[in-house]
Amino acid sequence: MSQTHSHDGWPQPYRLPDAEPYWQALERQQLKYQRCSHCQLAVWPAHSYCPHCDSPALAWQVSTGRGTVYSFSTVMRGPTPVWQAIAPYTVGFVQMEEGHFLFAQIEGRAEAIRIDSPVHARFVRRGAQTLPVFTIEH
Repeated sequence: MSQTHSHDGWPQPYRLPDAEPYWQALERQQLKYQRCSHCQLAVWPAHSYCPHCDSPALAWQVSTGRGTVYSFSTVMRGPTPVWQAIAPYTVGFVQMEEGHFLFAQIEGRAEAIRIDSPVHARFVRRGAQTLPVFTIEH
């Protein structure tokens, strides 16, 4: 089970050991994911073996930070004061160019966001953590 704690009101994720290269890369404003050297498929979330073929041959790679909106939902009332301050906001799954999916905030007017909209990552500081936020490309 994942646990969170708070920093400046922002909930902070529990950093699983398998994903530590991902969190370290975010501090350098990079997105990283794993790719299986055996079947060549992208792997996310981080694993110690490939969920597609069971190979332990996983290598970390840098993502382009580009993808498309796969699904989304706009939150009208934030669950905590810090989220209430930025409501309404949109979250959703982004299908990355490399083939994996990330769940993140998607910036833009809710009525302008569409499935398959092209997006790119930018990085924001939320409490003690740098996180990707996706912006609609025009």
